[in-house]
Amino acid sequence: MLTSLPFILLGISLLIIIFIIVKNYNKLIVLNVNSVPEIREQIKKDQFIRKKAEQKNSDVYKKLSKKLQPLQDYFYKKALEVQKRFRNYFIKIKNQVESYENNRILTREEKLKKKEEIKNLEKEARQDLSQEDLDTAEKKYLAILRQDPKNKDAYKGLADVYLNQGQLKEAKETYLFVLKLDQNDEDTYLKLASISESEGKIEKAIEYYEKTVLLNPNNASRFFKIFELFFALKEYETAAEAIKQSLEIEPDNPRYLDNFLETCIILKQKEKSEEVFARLRMNNPENQKLNIFRQRIDEI
Repeated sequence: MLTSLPFILLGISLLIIIFIIVKNYNKLIVLNVNSVPEIREQIKKDQFIRKKAEQKNSDVYKKLSKKLQPLQDYFYKKALEVQKRFRNYFIKIKNQVESYENNRILTREEKLKKKEEIKNLEKEARQDLSQEDLDTAEKKYLAILRQDPKNKDAYKGLADVYLNQGQLKEAKETYLFVLKLDQNDEDTYLKLASISESEGKIEKAIEYYEKTVLLNPNNASRFFKIFELFFALKEYETAAEAIKQSLEIEPDNPRYLDNFLETCIILKQKEKSEEVFARLRMNNPENQKLNIFRQRIDEI
């Protein structure tokens, strides 16, 4: 009996515990563990520690990125250099191939054939240009230059195409390149002078016309053109010197005498005006401006 007593007491205790649990079961299942002060404090600590860890990780990442940035820049720069070297190498090889094709030793028959092809292309291109088939003319001039990169006439023709297309910038650049091939090309100076004049760059136009008279000092019309430009700038004394050169070449030209007289009157050179008036009346007695000139000379 005594030996079974502990077992009896243990059973009673279990029954009492079960009774208490069953009685308070509804309260236990709705218990919020976060409401327990100890647990709530622990949660706050965990959140604080986690936040600090995240912030620390972020700071470490930023510092590491900052330290690695020069290295990243270095590799990026090297990659660009490699790309540039490859591109330059490719261009160099391409130019070498083209140079070989252009400069390889040709047989006599090949030279004659090439010369004939270029001659025919030039003829066709000039015809296309005269017929205003500008696109076709441009293609043919470019075809000539692929075979003969220093063909001055092809460059001049190409510049004429650009000029007729209204591409003044391209035309001017091409004409200037022609002068690198031949600095004494009178026709090219004339084209550049005309372009400069159309752009309103009068002083530059005068410069180009002066080049033409140095190459051909016996062309009276070129001196007269210089006269007209200086006259437009109201630089009458310089204009008078230019037209004197025209009259030295063509002393009886009525047009030159007329303009020279006009300039002398503006400069109030009465004696010179009388002299030029007499020459003009002798060479062009029907000039309707003679009476007006006479009156203006008398008023000087």
